[in-house]
Order: sequence, then C-alpha cells, then structure tokens
Amino acid sequence: MLATHAALVKGFFAELGVNVQGYPMLDNRTAFQENRPHRLWVKTDAGVSEADFGFFDMDGFHHMAAGKVPYYIVEGMHFGCQATMVAADSPVKSPADLKGKTVEMIPYFSEPFLLHGHMWSNFWLKAPGYDSAKDLAMAPMPWEAVPRLSDYIAEGFKTGKFDAVIVGEPLTSILEQKKIARTLVRQNDHTYNKEYCCLFAIKQSIVDTQPEKARRIVQAFRRAKQWVAQNPREAVGASQTAGYLPAGLPVEAVVKATAEMGFGIPLDLEKALERSIQDRIASGAMDKTATELVRLHYRKIE
Repeated sequence: MLATHAALVKGFFAELGVNVQGYPMLDNRTAFQENRPHRLWVKTDAGVSEADFGFFDMDGFHHMAAGKVPYYIVEGMHFGCQATMVAADSPVKSPADLKGKTVEMIPYFSEPFLLHGHMWSNFWLKAPGYDSAKDLAMAPMPWEAVPRLSDYIAEGFKTGKFDAVIVGEPLTSILEQKKIARTLVRQNDHTYNKEYCCLFAIKQSIVDTQPEKARRIVQAFRRAKQWVAQNPREAVGASQTAGYLPAGLPVEAVVKATAEMGFGIPLDLEKALERSIQDRIASGAMDKTATELVRLHYRKIE
C-alpha cells in the first residue's frame, strides 16, 4: 500500500484534479469476523463503508470471482512482500525440511478470508518427496497475538509451538532486524516470482460511469509507484510521518525490502493475472477459466 500512501502524501491525486481523502481501513479482525470478503472497507465519520479505490489482495480473488467484491482490478501494486520464516538458529534450511512441521500464519492470511494458507500449502512451500497440503500442520495465529506479533513469534519459536511462520512486510524486516527469525523463502523465490501479490482496484461503478475519473486515479497511482521505486527511503519516511507506517520500524531493512518489491518494474498485468488465476483454479478455488475471469474482473486503463 506504500504507493497509495505516497500518492496521498505527495498530492499526486490532487494534481490531477481528483479530490481524495484517506481513511483508516477497518481492522482485519473485525472484517474477518463480520465475513467481509475484502479489505477495502474503511472507517469514516459516517461509519464503515467501501472505499472508492485501494489495495486488493490477489489471494482474495476467489471472492471477486464469486461476485462478492464490486471492484475491477486496474493496476498491479507490488510483489514479494510475504515470506516463510524460521527461528534464527533453526536447523531448517529449505521448504523440504518442513515436512511434518507446524507452520502458523497471520490470522487474516487464512481461509476463507484469503487463500494464503491454501496457496502456500499447494504451491509456494511445495518440495520434492512430500505433499505439503497433507504433511504440513498449518494454522492461523490467535487474534490476541496480533498486537504483539514479534513477542508472540519469539515465544513460539522458543517453546517449540511452531517451526515456521508466514508473515508479510514490514514484520518480516522487523523479525530479521531483531534476530528473532530468518527468511526461509520469499514469494519471489518460487511460484510467485514477479507476480503481483497486491493489486490496485477501483469500484466498478466509478470505472463504468466515470471513466475519466478512473483514468486520473490510475495515472496518479502509477506516478506514485514510480516515485516509490526511485525514492524508497523517502517513501518509507513520508509514510511513517503521515502515520501509515508505525514508528520504530527498522528503517534500513524496510527501505531494502521496499526496493525489492517491484514498484518500478513494468509487468503485463493481464498475463500476470492469468497466471495467478490459473494457479488458483488448479487449487480448486474457482471453476471458470482464467481468460473468462480476467475479462470479467480486469479493466485496462491507459
């Protein structure tokens, strides 16, 4: 979401004549418990409502395919922010070493909210000689752990509660900086190499009835992506100052991770979506063809 934050902080939307006000997202626990099928809900003075545009997780696409997410995907955001991590002194050297082990993930990464557990166990953590879907014990962390994830993960490794964790940035960088954990494998290392994990979506009603507004929103977002790619340190600092990123982050580590997330790398979004959707179809999450789903839920905006 760093590019969206950058567009707000740098005034890129305003420069293109789009009046945008940023609102805090509905917390993930509430969204999960209320069975809201995406994370585009925001808290406004009038209550909870759906944002006009913003961050959409590729592993929530099964909800979009089911007609539960009234948005179009219009641009890629970035890739490679998730990782599987083990204790800093763990003997585990590769995904193959996780056979028979216990893996916990951030609670809102789990099904049915997201397909992360499903996708990682079927594709990302696969290794020769075992069926990761059957030979890994995968479970979400308790919601009570979320406010103190670093401590929870450190305690879990120490007590042997789990052998690995699935987390995302900036927590990955925090755990490495504190020497609590080391990265075993990142998204970019295997199946999801240079495929968007996070996407930019706009409400269908805006794209269909206000195409010029939608075009300006996308232009501002693309400009912000390039700015983040060229100025990762300034982007992280500006997001911290604006309150989008928490204070006390290991800045150097987060800047390094930001530089590796592909903000400035152009991908053919239509082809990338087809590849990602095909993986999800193969996992049993959807029954339409990838071509049909891209036609229904992606809009190319120049």
